[in-house]
Order: sequence, then C-alpha cells, then structure tokens
Amino acid sequence: MSNHYKAVLLLATFICCHLFMRNLWGESWTDYLLALDGQTYVLQTLARWLFIYGPFVLVTLVVLRDEHWLDVLGLRTQRQDNYFLYALLCCLPMIIGYAFLSNVINLSFVDIMTGSVYPAFFEEVMFRAVLFGALFRVCKWGFIPAALMSSLIFGIGHLYQSHDLGSALMLMAFMAVAGSWFAWLYCECGYRIWYPMWMHFIMNAAYGVFTMSGGAMGTANANIFKAVTIILSLVFVQWLIKNGKPREVSKARLWKNNMPTSSTQDSTKTFHGQDRLLS
Repeated sequence: MSNHYKAVLLLATFICCHLFMRNLWGESWTDYLLALDGQTYVLQTLARWLFIYGPFVLVTLVVLRDEHWLDVLGLRTQRQDNYFLYALLCCLPMIIGYAFLSNVINLSFVDIMTGSVYPAFFEEVMFRAVLFGALFRVCKWGFIPAALMSSLIFGIGHLYQSHDLGSALMLMAFMAVAGSWFAWLYCECGYRIWYPMWMHFIMNAAYGVFTMSGGAMGTANANIFKAVTIILSLVFVQWLIKNGKPREVSKARLWKNNMPTSSTQDSTKTFHGQDRLLS
C-alpha cells in the first residue's frame, strides 16, 4: 500500500472514531460503569477512551504492521530515561506560579485521573504518536501539514469551550500551536511520547490542583508561567541537540518529508550520548 493510501485510510478511520464512535456508546454502559466506580467516572472515562479510539489503534497496527507496536504507539523506552524529571523541572514555573496565584488546592484523586492522567496519556499517544507519527514518520507528510491536521481534528473536539465564532477561531489557533509544540517534542525526543506526555500531565495537573480558570487557553496571569514552561522545554530540546541528538524537524521536512526519518532504534544508534544525557 502506498503512503498516500495509508494516510487516507488512517485519517478516515481516525475521523470516524473521533467524531462518530462516541455516538455508539450506549447510556447503559455509562450507568453500569458508574455503578461500579461509585459515580466517579474513573472507570467510565477509561472505558470510553478505549471504546472510541480502540478501532483506530487496531487499524493503524495492521496498516503499519512492519513497524514495532511500541514505535507505533511511541512507548518505547529504556530504563535510564528520566523524561519525568526533566518535564518536572521544566514545569516548575507553572507549579510555583499557580500556587502563588491560587487560594484553593484540589488534590482529588478522581479529578487528577480524569483531568490529567487520562488526557495526557491518551491524547499524546493517539494524536501525537499514532496519528501525527504515522503521517510524518511513515506516510512522509511534512511536519507542518501533519501537525496541523492532527491539531485541527483535536481542536474540533474542544469547540465546546468556545462561545462564538471569534472564540472558536482563537481556540483552533491555540490548538494548532499547542499541538505542533507537542508534536515537535515527540519528534525531537526520538519519537518517544514520554517527555511530551509528562509535560502534558504535569501542566494539566498544575492547572487542576490549583483550580485555575480560563479553559484550555487559560488566563493572562496563568499564561505567563505557562510561557516560561514552554520556553524551558525548548531549551531542553536544544540542549539535547547541542549534545549530539540528531535534529528530526528541519527545514527540509517542514512541508514534505522526503528525507529518511530515523526510527527510535536508529536514533539510539546514531546518538550514543542521548541516553547518558537523560540518565
């Protein structure tokens, strides 16, 4: 199957799952799972994620059967990887800043699971590693069209946070920038989802624990600390590149990826210092 047909099939499958599978979720399942988890939505939310995107993952694994499933999902790792530590250091401005701005702390296990753990894991795996990764790494789309396509689909799912056309356009623009940033982190960390996933989790958790308002785009004061965190993540990746990690997103790959894209295993071989840097 050519890369063009792979891209069309994967996009069609993802859009169907993202927009229509949720309509097949019966209310009886919700009632049953809520009864099991005491109306907390911990089990219901997990089951709903798996139900909606499970078919897409299965189709992707079949279409990309020459790829190892860990590479398709972006979950390959090594014992010495310390992506959580580096993500935590980069997110310290948000944690400290939000603690300063907030008068309320919410340490609810349920809220952390449903508002931070699930979104960070499933959104980064589904939208970045599987969808964006397949378009960019395998189907050879350029970074910009691959990142914008995955961000556009993701943004449509968040339009409920907008109130009019202007706010909807601002939300879509924000999602395009945020999605491209997470996609870039995924690429530059050896096509591993762990660093952007931990960044996503800690940022969401900081927002939820300190009960910040403003939806996905946040408020002006909160966004100052978020901007510092984003800048630190850029510095972290540039530090990796300066110490020998191959740059994956170059000018030659912005609009069409005609260059050979390193697999996780290949990038590990060519960059012997990365694992030492992260240990």
